[in-house]
Amino acid sequence: MGSFTGVTINKQHGGLVRETDTSDRVILLVCGGTAIADKLAHYKPVELKAVSDLEALGWDETMDATNKELVHYQVDEVFRLSPEKTLWLMLVPKTEKVSTLLAESNFIDGVRSINGVNTIGICSVAADEAITAAVQGAQQLVEKFQEEHIYLDVIMLEGLGGYIATVADATDLRTLDSENIAVVIAQDPNQASKDAAYQYHAAVGSALGMLSARYVHENMGSVDIENHPRTAKGMADYPLTGTLYGRWIDAALSNGKRMSQVSMTDQARLTEKGYNYAGSFQGYAGFFFNNSCTCTDADSDYAYIEYNAVWNKAARIIRTTLLPRVRSKVKADPATGYISNTTISDWDARVRSALENMVADEDIADFDIYINPKQSVVSDKPFNIQVKLVADGIVHEFEIDLGFTNKI
Repeated sequence: MGSFTGVTINKQHGGLVRETDTSDRVILLVCGGTAIADKLAHYKPVELKAVSDLEALGWDETMDATNKELVHYQVDEVFRLSPEKTLWLMLVPKTEKVSTLLAESNFIDGVRSINGVNTIGICSVAADEAITAAVQGAQQLVEKFQEEHIYLDVIMLEGLGGYIATVADATDLRTLDSENIAVVIAQDPNQASKDAAYQYHAAVGSALGMLSARYVHENMGSVDIENHPRTAKGMADYPLTGTLYGRWIDAALSNGKRMSQVSMTDQARLTEKGYNYAGSFQGYAGFFFNNSCTCTDADSDYAYIEYNAVWNKAARIIRTTLLPRVRSKVKADPATGYISNTTISDWDARVRSALENMVADEDIADFDIYINPKQSVVSDKPFNIQVKLVADGIVHEFEIDLGFTNKI
């Protein structure tokens, strides 16, 4: 060092990168696997900030290979695609089925113990006799939690290969009236080839990672995302493909059939039936999810994960905003006995101020609030407030008219 250096200033990089807090999501991955005594007990959620936290508990890639289980892989995929968010992990016995899990009190209590949980993925458990039982049972759980004011945006189920022996015979999920349930049948064939035990798995961790990296109003299948993680700043898109990691160099269905062998007609049928799989665009690099379908009619307001997530975010905001007014005095208009204008204005202003944050976050385009003034003050009935959200749309496809002309 020179004699007259005195003070050395080192230029630091990355300090102005904004936090990628993109999704208002608290995610729980429920994974069938072998418990580790005193570290990873069944039905006991643990909070992970990186895949290294899982490894510190004794579960690494070697553990996956030894047990022929995919706990490390599924967790690693969440963090690879969403490296700046926290993940909750709950191990359960891999002999459980989705339908039996939902009746397991330890599982219910474990979910309930996670403050703010709103997104759940379930994988590596045994198959139900039919996917219908798993989907509709999971929807019942969502509705049960909703009674407790725990709003689950989605329960994402692993669509094991046995559920889709053929596209023609695959259950039409759009008929199951389960708007908060999504089924993933995407598979990374490189991972599936590592062991026969993985042959029919689906990449629930990849789907959770893609959701976690997005705002609540974004579609899981969007080619690009609105706010890239630090590891992907400057990218023109956000594919599943991670060449350096050897992930998603190709894609398959969970029955093992490569997407290159699935006709465009069959791909369209799977989307129409509400399945979420990974594919690619001809002439464009990378693999992406086809959509964010839920198991309800395609014409429903809640046919896609993002609309459920936006509705639930609004519900949580409105509930938190109005709770301080519960059992408070309601002023009456002495001439009518109805709610006074001052009370209506107060309630309207509180909800309006809270929901304006969703407009600012671009979760919704706008909203409207109406409080019927002809509601009696002296009543044990709930006061009614009507809120309408104006949702932005999603570009599912473009149709371009392209041709020649001899003049402009």
